[in-house]
Amino acid sequence: MPSGFDYSKWDKIELSDDEDDVHPNIDKDSWFRHKHRDRVENEEDETKKRLQLEKKLKQLTKDYEVFGTAGKEHLKAKKLKKEIDEVQEELDKMEREKKLNVDNMSKTVDSKTLIDAGKDTPGPEPRLQGEAIAEGYVEFVEQNEELLEKYISLGEEEDLEAVMNFMKEHGAALLQGEHAESYLLLDCLEKEMNGMHKEMLQSCRQFQFLSQLREWSRASGRPARDSVFAIFSRIIEHEGTRESFEDTVKQFADRVAKRAVVKKKEMDAEMAAERKSLNPTGPGGLDPMEVFETLPKEMQIAFQTKDAQRLQAAVEALSDEDAKYHLQRCEDSGLWVPNREAGAPPYRG
Repeated sequence: MPSGFDYSKWDKIELSDDEDDVHPNIDKDSWFRHKHRDRVENEEDETKKRLQLEKKLKQLTKDYEVFGTAGKEHLKAKKLKKEIDEVQEELDKMEREKKLNVDNMSKTVDSKTLIDAGKDTPGPEPRLQGEAIAEGYVEFVEQNEELLEKYISLGEEEDLEAVMNFMKEHGAALLQGEHAESYLLLDCLEKEMNGMHKEMLQSCRQFQFLSQLREWSRASGRPARDSVFAIFSRIIEHEGTRESFEDTVKQFADRVAKRAVVKKKEMDAEMAAERKSLNPTGPGGLDPMEVFETLPKEMQIAFQTKDAQRLQAAVEALSDEDAKYHLQRCEDSGLWVPNREAGAPPYRG
């Protein structure tokens, strides 16, 4: 017998319908029809499942190819590749375990799609939308926060060559998706809201480097890291390009500054609403926390320690006008409940 031929596939052949394995008391033709119908139904179910898997594989492959070589390290791309491998493995398993019979031995088997990870065509950086932008952001920051902070710190010296060299070395991580841009955008906003305007401008400049590299990628259809040297060299060597870039940074910083004002008002309103829900106003309509923060230090300590004698001493140390002012506000906010049996307090007179 010649060697090198695989006969194992014949192990999966089902016997023909005319095999003489029926009991003498059972009608042979009916038995064969029953067996044939059962086998056909099983094959139809298997075909339906195969078509569903192939449809899913086709869509996953289409989504994966959007990332190209430049984005294959993106977390979303990695998840897609894992799903592709799992679906392909299930299709391969179905093919390996497929039973052969008289109805299908002479038919062409279903085709399948294979993904060769080693032959990805380099493509532009993907522009993600919707939930895809936020997906994986937390994991990205956990893995790259130190790298991101180092990149931001390079803006302090405005050394473009240092930034260029940093991007050459770490561009694969920082340019793999929108996550790095999102991190820097939040950094810009937070610094402006905290009054760190100079630092905000530095972060804006670093943000614009990332943004322009990725925009170049989409326009040229090439990975963003391919443009690092070309773009930085032009900014460094051409004064007009540098001025245009700085104008872009300024315009972006102006938008951040305006947004910071609005965002701060929104956050203050949210905090006030939350505080109000946790600390309802007193009988006179005043917020107890707001009133407490305006009290003299000794009165604050007396309330914190619930020391009535210390509170009385603190009030007596005030002028009549100040004492009346603070005690009335304490009552209106609910911090202070006077003894009603003693009559109206003097500051109500």
